[in-house]
Amino acid sequence: MLIGAVLSLLLLPGVVVASPVVEGDTDDPVTAAPPVSRPDTPHCTVTLADAFRSNAADGTPQYYKGTLTPPKACPGPWAKVVMDQTVTVQGRQYDRIGDLRIGGTEVWWGTTEEPSGEGRRPITYHFAKDLTPYSALLRTPQPFHGGIENYNSAVYTGVYAQTVTLTYYQADRKHPAAAAPDHVAGFGHADATPAAPTVHFTAQGLPRNITRAYLEVTLEGHACDEQWFDDVPDAVAAKYPAAGLCGKGPYREANFAIDGVSAGSAVTFPHIYSGGIVPQLWRPVVAIDTFSLHAETYDVTPFAGRLVDGGTHDLSFSFPDIGGEFTVVPTLLLYTDKNAARTSGALTQGDVAAVPVRRTAVKDISGGVNVTVTAKRHDVTAGYVDTSAGRVYTRVERTRDYRNSDDVTGGGFTQHVVQADSGQQTSVSTVDGRVRSADRHTWSYPLTTDATAAITDDQNLRISGSVDMTKTLADLTGDGRTWRPVRASREWLASSGVLARTNGVNTEADGRSKTLFTGTDDLGRPYLHYVAGEHGLITENRIVGGRG
Repeated sequence: MLIGAVLSLLLLPGVVVASPVVEGDTDDPVTAAPPVSRPDTPHCTVTLADAFRSNAADGTPQYYKGTLTPPKACPGPWAKVVMDQTVTVQGRQYDRIGDLRIGGTEVWWGTTEEPSGEGRRPITYHFAKDLTPYSALLRTPQPFHGGIENYNSAVYTGVYAQTVTLTYYQADRKHPAAAAPDHVAGFGHADATPAAPTVHFTAQGLPRNITRAYLEVTLEGHACDEQWFDDVPDAVAAKYPAAGLCGKGPYREANFAIDGVSAGSAVTFPHIYSGGIVPQLWRPVVAIDTFSLHAETYDVTPFAGRLVDGGTHDLSFSFPDIGGEFTVVPTLLLYTDKNAARTSGALTQGDVAAVPVRRTAVKDISGGVNVTVTAKRHDVTAGYVDTSAGRVYTRVERTRDYRNSDDVTGGGFTQHVVQADSGQQTSVSTVDGRVRSADRHTWSYPLTTDATAAITDDQNLRISGSVDMTKTLADLTGDGRTWRPVRASREWLASSGVLARTNGVNTEADGRSKTLFTGTDDLGRPYLHYVAGEHGLITENRIVGGRG
């Protein structure tokens, strides 16, 4: 419904559509998602890094750090807090990881664009993130530590210059203080591996009067789990040893538990970094959420009664079929009772399957094999919290429906992957049998990739590929039986590219891409943004709505 409203704008008289932008002399990266809106209120900007170089003079990585203190001229309450990052890089470099940790909380986790190569102009890109959900963390002085984990050598010369700021927008009558969690508990990050597939985090000092609890999780794959969606069963990998295929199959989840009690299963959007498959796929239009990885949020309110005892709690994440490495970045977002110093409660239902209902089928096809993996989840947790407003029961239901079909041909050097991955979370809270709140979040992450590689060594190769990816999200509210939309968005991207090298000399290096966002911006205004690129340059850039 909301997406249709955006599309209909194109047909309305008087609506201004941005003219095509042809950037014939730039390959600066562009994304289609709407920018973070900024309230028209007094504001203050604090600089955390100013053109800070990712590497010291001797090439070793370095990080910006200090103490973040709320600006005296903007003490709050705040209508919004926004992080801005501008990054410039030149030379030759891989895609790299970056983060910003304030206190113990990772408020940003993302990756970089690869530069255009030696002898090319610097590329510069900007992105922003709304940090308002972390406002409770920002009210007091906190240490900060951030930057890009980079590596330099005689070959990989690219150094990332980073300018990072936080802008605090004061609240007023027109722009009231944002509704944000009352307490933020961050844990930094940890890496799960095949040798240690479970990681643990310790939560302590939590409020004694929690009423609602949410777990925000970012998962980032590395090594054989960087592109987990094209991993194959071990038997198929063994069939084509020369291709170096990654095993364990393509299905990934992180089962999370609170004090050893299963609480849910975390998923991740199939992020592809700017060096993924073929680097030319992502110049200059990067894959969805490359610069700021998409986090999933899970309602863990049924466990709130366990978290208010003033004790220490264990939060764990376990990967049943990890093939390489996954970084786990968790944060608890907690709401508290303004009229009571203590709450209490209990978990009354915990139907979370240890493993999903999963099937794997391998069959011969012309020139190779097809591998089809399906998985389904249906988990339910429920519990109550005794609050100043009475006993609040919350029931959380989550589903996931997954299918991955992979044609492996050409001796394992060609893969055609079609993946469908979707699900929803429904939370209903009641008091005395009456619905107090009901929310539903749905997601769908379909992905199609094609990749063919002919590699003798890193100086003699030809790789080509294409990617068609979509992120569709919707939030709804209602009475637990009927639902009405709150917001919806669809971000789509299609890209193709090729890279060939003979005796160290590139003989082919080209790509083309297009991306489209339809839906609403963070103020609920219809927004459409279409971008196209070819031969490493932007050819079209059109925006409708979401401005002014």
